[in-house]
Amino acid sequence: MQEQSTESAPENRPEKIERDTNYWLSLEHYAQDPEFLKLGSQEFASSPLKEGEENAIERRDFLKLMGASIALASTGCLRRPVQKVVPYNKQPEEVTLGVPNYYTSSYSDGVESLGLLIKTREGRPIKVEGNPEHPNNKGAVSISAQASILNLYDPDRLNGPRKNLWNEKRTNKDTVTPKWDAMDDEISAQLKKGSVVILSSSISSPSLRSIVSEFSQGFAAKHLVWDAHSNDQLIRARKMCFGAETLPVYQIDKAKLILSIDADFLATFLTPMAFSKQFSKGRREIEKMSRLVSFDSTFSLTGANADLRYRIKPSQQLDVVMAIFSELEKQHKVVVPAALKNTLDEYRNRISQLNMDGKIFAEIAKDLWENRGQSIVMAGGIATQTEFSEGLFCAVNCLNSILGNEGKTILERPAVASSSFADIKALITSMTAGKVKTLILHKVNPIYHLPESFGFAEALKKVDMVVSTADRIDETSQYANYIIPDNHPLEAWGDSESLEGVISLQQPSIRPLYDSRAFALSLMNWGFIAKMGPKRLLAYETYYDYLRNYWKEDVLPKVAKGQNFDDFWAQALQKGFVGSSRATAGKNSAKLEMLSHYKASESVGPELVLYPTVMMGDGSQTNISWLHELPDPVTKITWDNYASVSIAFAKKNSLSEGDVIELDVNGKKLELPTHIQPGLHDEVIAVAVGYGRTKVGRVANNVGRNSYSLVSDQGIFSGQKVTIKKTSRKEKLANPQGNQSMEGRQIVVEATVAEYQKKKSANIHRHHTWSIWPGQEYNGNKWGMSVDLNSCTGCNACVVSCQSENNIPVVGKKYVLEGREMAWIRIDRYYTGTPDNPEVVFQPVMCQQCSNAPCETVCPVLATVHTDDGLNAMVYNRCVGTRYCSNNCPYKVRRFNWFAWNKKIEAPLNMALNPEVTVRIRGVMEKCTFCVQRIKTVKNTARLENRKIKDGEIKTACQVVCPTDAIVFGDMNDPNSAVSALFKDERAYALLEEWHAAPSVRYLSKIRNNGEEKRHSNSEEHV
Repeated sequence: MQEQSTESAPENRPEKIERDTNYWLSLEHYAQDPEFLKLGSQEFASSPLKEGEENAIERRDFLKLMGASIALASTGCLRRPVQKVVPYNKQPEEVTLGVPNYYTSSYSDGVESLGLLIKTREGRPIKVEGNPEHPNNKGAVSISAQASILNLYDPDRLNGPRKNLWNEKRTNKDTVTPKWDAMDDEISAQLKKGSVVILSSSISSPSLRSIVSEFSQGFAAKHLVWDAHSNDQLIRARKMCFGAETLPVYQIDKAKLILSIDADFLATFLTPMAFSKQFSKGRREIEKMSRLVSFDSTFSLTGANADLRYRIKPSQQLDVVMAIFSELEKQHKVVVPAALKNTLDEYRNRISQLNMDGKIFAEIAKDLWENRGQSIVMAGGIATQTEFSEGLFCAVNCLNSILGNEGKTILERPAVASSSFADIKALITSMTAGKVKTLILHKVNPIYHLPESFGFAEALKKVDMVVSTADRIDETSQYANYIIPDNHPLEAWGDSESLEGVISLQQPSIRPLYDSRAFALSLMNWGFIAKMGPKRLLAYETYYDYLRNYWKEDVLPKVAKGQNFDDFWAQALQKGFVGSSRATAGKNSAKLEMLSHYKASESVGPELVLYPTVMMGDGSQTNISWLHELPDPVTKITWDNYASVSIAFAKKNSLSEGDVIELDVNGKKLELPTHIQPGLHDEVIAVAVGYGRTKVGRVANNVGRNSYSLVSDQGIFSGQKVTIKKTSRKEKLANPQGNQSMEGRQIVVEATVAEYQKKKSANIHRHHTWSIWPGQEYNGNKWGMSVDLNSCTGCNACVVSCQSENNIPVVGKKYVLEGREMAWIRIDRYYTGTPDNPEVVFQPVMCQQCSNAPCETVCPVLATVHTDDGLNAMVYNRCVGTRYCSNNCPYKVRRFNWFAWNKKIEAPLNMALNPEVTVRIRGVMEKCTFCVQRIKTVKNTARLENRKIKDGEIKTACQVVCPTDAIVFGDMNDPNSAVSALFKDERAYALLEEWHAAPSVRYLSKIRNNGEEKRHSNSEEHV
């Protein structure tokens, strides 16, 4: 690899960037596009601007989150919780300055409940991590759970209740701040008039469900549960097949073969943190590793990790399952009802329309049959919400049933009742007719999530009183009479139960920052004032009292009968949860004859696919800048949603990257920029949901477009016919993938299982080169890290954790476009194969902590130096910003502070900063330090206790949240450490080791279980 120059190559003759013929970052890289070559020949993407030349709106409106001084971070009127909370490790008599405390808590997004550890400093939460003992996630923690710390300190949250004063036409309102008592009296009087409806998202808290039930009983209220991304069809299909409303509990680590039909279980489907942990466990032992086969109508994170991935349209999902059914019936004489035989014959005739070799289905059917009772077939998520989804879910249930998977690799748990789009339409009809006098909205935003054609906004005007618990004046709450902001989860008591039998406690780590109130307490107050409701609802002053009593009367007898309650409560607070999984085997005999009702689809032309991302989800937490600047795992684009199309579709319609097109779905129109996505079906247009908010806050307002507007009136997200019209406009998409690229050489290494069995170091090329560096001995610790490419799914959880831990700033779309993003760890996504249907490899890249560090030899002021324990350290007050170190770094992992991000912070966001990490100023370089602050904390503790550091005692921020345990950190000088063993693994190799920089990071090669004898590339040489 050549040393790069800060001067660009001549525009008319760009230098060739060496490219491994197997691996490429983007279509421009694959085609050796001149503009890409020009960018690659420059060390820095654009000439520096003077700070005064910055766009004034950018500086004022983007929240540059990380960089305020420790003095700022320590100020504020911090209040401790009134009720007694219990730390995870020990109970301090009082908060000790400079010493962090950890409190157990939980986070729930409705379906998945995660056990958390909340790190606090001087009474303020600063970091969200996973509880390693919690059975749901075992230390893993999602991106959204980590980012909730910024939601807590969001300055756009309401600072108290609001009352909207309407005129007779319910327009031109004024907003005032009401007194709590007067407001409660008015709401209670209204509730006594009857016709009350509570519309909420899924409630995982058993104690809150109890309160809602008792409140509904007292006021004869109707409670509707509705989620924008509902699993109601999945639940109904299980009831049709097995007779009960349940949700499947997949035991992915027990499956040797996993077949996914648009079920993005590693990112957004059901419980992705638990699934990721189980999936990596099933891939750990190479000789027995599981195989993942994915049929994708998007390029999902699950599809990117599949051993075998096939492109389909949404309307072909049911075709795929029935084609496999057909092969099972033909090959293995699976007995099917006579009524189903004709249906299978019809599907056999349609295999050719799938544009796939029929042998594919024969092979999959064969593998499934050989792994009966040890396989899983799954489908789900909003990408499967088509007009054929009911048939799809029933077909999957039947397939798992005849394969003997139900009760073995698939268990079940009771499902919380949820409402369908039809139920919401019925509610709107009742509201319009004046049959709903009081509507209480809790954690729902139907005006944003529903198409305008539903008429929810107009229906709200027909309701006498609308009460919302939103934490801001959002798209729906702006029409409410009262907005009573709910407490943030980190401010509130609560509990959750998403895994049957495991109940988690949620304890506050800080008192409410604003004048907010728990939703449960509001219901209790209204019941008490109106004297309506069961005895338990009216008996307690606070939700905390109700919660304790609920656990005493309802939880204790189930999990620890006979134990003293105070001891039980203290232990539960310290551990974070009680109980163990009670998922049941269920029935294993689905009714196959029902499949005869589902006929083959007829689909011609492009189809729309709406899908959620790991960053945005359903859009509820969009006012968090970490999430917007986090690259999409596959496309790597930030700060936008877009219409993804295939290469062939782009050529056919004369589209290039960034061209704005108008989508037309049954008369509903939306304009979006185009992204040309390798590996997408040629008749699919894929658009992410969760963007396009207009009433959420300064970070997310008007970022992207609201694609929920394209959902059909029947609640169909995908499979609708779509036409496009090219406009004359073009928008740039911020994609940092090529900003810090490494050129050519051995970067990622892959092998097949067959190659690994012959030679464990298959396809790794060792380099033994002469070096001018004399080398260095380490007599104490020598810190190192191992990254397993076979376990890493590219989920980006480590990126957010690093950002939170190290006070890394967000720079906004403008500066991402200029190559100035600041993340200390990046996930490189490499395509391999042809652009039409490539495979994907993910590789986390951080500072490699080289022993022979090229950056150190060129620094004129010794700002980057080597420590005695093997770290490449940065002395920030020496750095004068020459950027020579970045120029000489072959890994491109150093970041330059172009501007003083610490001056752009807005209170109370400063409270999220980690005071253990030095604040960087304008004009200095920064990079990964292996979380040196964590290393020093443990070293000091071990020294005070006069002992050696235990292996695994130090965990870096990226390691501690990784859901697949792909990252291992430790002392390389300890021969018994886990990292030492991994360094000796034959799959281990150093990145760009021919430079002889002697990095302290080793990667374990990726192994593909695709049935091939040899790993090969279908790509052609491009120059």
